[in-house]
Amino acid sequence: MRPSLRDAGRVLLRLRQLDVKAREVNRQRCEAAFLFVLLCVVTLAARLWYLQIVKGTELRARSEHNRVRLVRLQPPRGKLLDRSGRLLVGNQPCFNVCLVREEAKDVEDLLGRLSVLLEEPVGALRERLILGRRLPLYTPIVLKRGIDRDTLARLEPRLFRLPGVSVEVEPLRKYPHGRLASHLLGYLAEVNEAELAKGIYPGVRPGDLVGRAGVEAQYQKVLSGRSGVRRVEVDATGRLARVLDETPPLPGSDLFLTLDLDLQEEAERAMRGKVGAVVALDPRNGCIRAFTSVPEYDLEPFAWGLTPAQWRALNDARTRPLQDKAVQGLYSPGSIFKIVAAVAALETGRLAPQTRLTCTGSFRLGRRVFRCWDRRGHGEPDLYEALVASCDVFFYQAGLMVGVDELARYARAFGFGRATGIALEDEKAGLVPDRAWKLERYGKPWQDGETAIMAIGQGFTLVTPLQLAEMIAAIANGGTFYRPLYVDRERSPSGRVRPGDAPEVVGRLDVRPETLRLVRRALRGVVADEEGTGHACRLPDVAVAGKTATVQVVQQSRRGQLEELPWNLRDHAIFIAYAPAEAPELAVAVLVEHGGHGGSAAAPIARRLFETWFRGRPGGEGRGRGDGGAT
Repeated sequence: MRPSLRDAGRVLLRLRQLDVKAREVNRQRCEAAFLFVLLCVVTLAARLWYLQIVKGTELRARSEHNRVRLVRLQPPRGKLLDRSGRLLVGNQPCFNVCLVREEAKDVEDLLGRLSVLLEEPVGALRERLILGRRLPLYTPIVLKRGIDRDTLARLEPRLFRLPGVSVEVEPLRKYPHGRLASHLLGYLAEVNEAELAKGIYPGVRPGDLVGRAGVEAQYQKVLSGRSGVRRVEVDATGRLARVLDETPPLPGSDLFLTLDLDLQEEAERAMRGKVGAVVALDPRNGCIRAFTSVPEYDLEPFAWGLTPAQWRALNDARTRPLQDKAVQGLYSPGSIFKIVAAVAALETGRLAPQTRLTCTGSFRLGRRVFRCWDRRGHGEPDLYEALVASCDVFFYQAGLMVGVDELARYARAFGFGRATGIALEDEKAGLVPDRAWKLERYGKPWQDGETAIMAIGQGFTLVTPLQLAEMIAAIANGGTFYRPLYVDRERSPSGRVRPGDAPEVVGRLDVRPETLRLVRRALRGVVADEEGTGHACRLPDVAVAGKTATVQVVQQSRRGQLEELPWNLRDHAIFIAYAPAEAPELAVAVLVEHGGHGGSAAAPIARRLFETWFRGRPGGEGRGRGDGGAT
């Protein structure tokens, strides 16, 4: 049967419907494809914007550091020299082992292998990494400072197996005179995490060394200089390919100290094997010429890291090496205080120069008997003779006449009970007791017996060796107290020289000239007279004025047994002096812990310093004949 026209129309309509549907499907597919492509383009554009704009700087830097590394160049620290320019502390190159964490694939494995090569505990290496954890990953962190040549020879051939590990050269302190003046010069040590967090040292990074004590700490900013930077190209393993450019570091300024190397060395030799301190000052301006606290200690190990044995030795309870005994050691002044009592007695009118007091070898006060160091007694000395012979009984009585509060007032006038103001950390002020102090401290009234022993420098009064040096310097120069100085001048890297701090007057001894003249004459007699206790410091060509002291550590019923006592129960020996007596240019304080008598243990040390200072000076003939009376 042939299809009719009607059927043909239906077919045609059907075909048209199918065609429309197919077009709709194609259109939808095209739109979906367009949306997909558009989404891809937008995604790529967003990612490109994020990488180029948002993270561009960081990624550019990271990319650069994959190829170019910035190496920080440590500046040489400023040198320390004596007043004549002789080197006290310099610099020397040292080799440091560093790690760039970005290039280390397995840090723990690396630390384990380095521990064997460096002979260093893994824990110590890890602590150094932790200290530098806030630094960028590409920054080298010092794992061990100052490796020796054997370690370097062992490490270098293996560096290619230790990705991220390198050996850098850094200037480190050199001490050509060993332990000389260690407490004054001070030491360096690595900055710690707390200091970094507080920003105490601007520009300092983990692993850097900073001054920890003495001159190094006080002049950290002047000595440290400014770091430089070197841009180097490294290969894929982190090994140096070539140096691109370099900004050199700026060295720190040099400091010329007021110390005299010859005098300092002589002071150290004289104190060898002893415990105590020596301070030598120029009484005309307060400049320190020698400054010794013994026992000294090595300065280098602080920068490299102390071993447990070294740390134990430094904390020896018997000799206390870490204590700067010149400014932190507190001692009874002993018979040095008789100068204070003499001045107080004269200035308050309790005694006249010609007043004589009886000494029979002992003095009774109530039920207690106070003895003189010379059991035979000194007869009836006047004040000059009592000072020369250091008569205890005379000053028991003089002290009671003056009273404790007046003694305390004049002790403060001599600089006791306050810090001298020297630019060193933890300087002690000492102690000057009076009635109010004891009542507040112990809740008990002051006793006359305490006044008596205070007048001869025993009891509660405490002073430092530097205060004793300041005292004798003030007596020598006529009563002026200068702030102790130890920096003479500063020299910048360009060679420009700037003077150090100018002499600064911090006090004056407000007493009559005739009083000071009598005291100076008596101190001259202490050394020059046959009855004087300080004749061990007598020099043939130079007139020396001084005062001895023997400080009881424990009460001794029989002083003749002193040499039989254990070392830590023996008396302290003190001697203070200046010379030339008529025109002083050097004032010295010597303290020897448990050294025995001041005249036999401390005075010879002062003599050695004066001999060194005046050695080779012309015109010594006239110096020995002055009476020290000029004020």
